[in-house]
Amino acid sequence: MSGQHPVVGSWRVAVDVGHMHGPTNLATLSADGTALVAFPSPTSAPPGSSHRLEYWTPAIGSWEAEGAQDAAMTFVALGVDENGTAIGTHAITATVTARDDGWSGPFTIAIAGTDGSALGSVSGTVTATRIGAKANP
Repeated sequence: MSGQHPVVGSWRVAVDVGHMHGPTNLATLSADGTALVAFPSPTSAPPGSSHRLEYWTPAIGSWEAEGAQDAAMTFVALGVDENGTAIGTHAITATVTARDDGWSGPFTIAIAGTDGSALGSVSGTVTATRIGAKANP
């Protein structure tokens, strides 16, 4: 991986929102700028929803270098409820800084309805550790 940006690779991504630790996600950031992120699914629907569960596709998007150690990324996931009815999208943006052992930085999820209307947002911090070719614990 000599000469590549340090965010290129496959990662375990820990999610923190305030004092709450979210589920670990998996991400692959390719040298061509492609981003693919997988989330555990299903998740419980937010309070007041007309459904119980939400299923989210892997998020697809892109990333770009913002210097030797920094990167910006945006990726989008599509959601359906337990009946397969579309519920909207999550557009995730993050700006991260790479270190020797991974990368981290702030993120925001923009939540939109099926018509594209803004329904809210969630912000927090992500911290990634590399998934190496040799077994990781």
